[in-house]
Amino acid sequence: MWKAISIALIVALAALTMMVAESPARASHGNFNVHVHDDYFHPAGAFGVPTDHTVAKAACQKANPDAACDATIHVGDTITFVSPAPLAVNLHSVMECSDNTFGTCSVGADPNNPIDDSGYRNPPSPGPSGWPYATTPFNTVGTFYYRCDIHPDVMRGRIVVQPASVGGFVQIADTGHVHHPGMDMSGSTDGAARLPLLAAIAAGVIGIALLAVGSYARRRFATRLVEDD
Repeated sequence: MWKAISIALIVALAALTMMVAESPARASHGNFNVHVHDDYFHPAGAFGVPTDHTVAKAACQKANPDAACDATIHVGDTITFVSPAPLAVNLHSVMECSDNTFGTCSVGADPNNPIDDSGYRNPPSPGPSGWPYATTPFNTVGTFYYRCDIHPDVMRGRIVVQPASVGGFVQIADTGHVHHPGMDMSGSTDGAARLPLLAAIAAGVIGIALLAVGSYARRRFATRLVEDD
């Protein structure tokens, strides 16, 4: 019985560790992609891999997008707006806004917001008239706002910039694939990105300990039965 309980606990801890390690990406050290759709934005990885676009659309295509639609990065990171087929087929744009009302949006609306104005872009078109649209690094902690100038009432987004000291991982701009666990764009190890590995080691140690305790308790129980006889 004790062995069965211990094994069950080990399996549960391992499953929990895998869930933590494979949870959707929400922060980066380097670049983070935001997808441009008809007609909403959403951060890469925020709604599963592959993305559940029905859920993403319901959360993000609104005047005040859900928090899950925020792109969370760090000081010095960049945002790239991408729209590889078939994400969008219509013209869209990215324009910086001054605050959470999304009412004042223009180049220079917020001096700390480097998004500027992408101009109208057509997903199938290569070059300046198409996607991706990349920004300069975000160098200030805070929340920055943007919208599509063609669909300003429903196509809105936020970028949350954390201090550089906060942990995260790398998202590569051209593929959208997340690289874990933990080399930033300069090749240095990100301590926070090692947490899933440490969690796995901890789960293994705890599992072995539980197995040992169960085995010991079973032997003690058997010994007491013999002594009682």
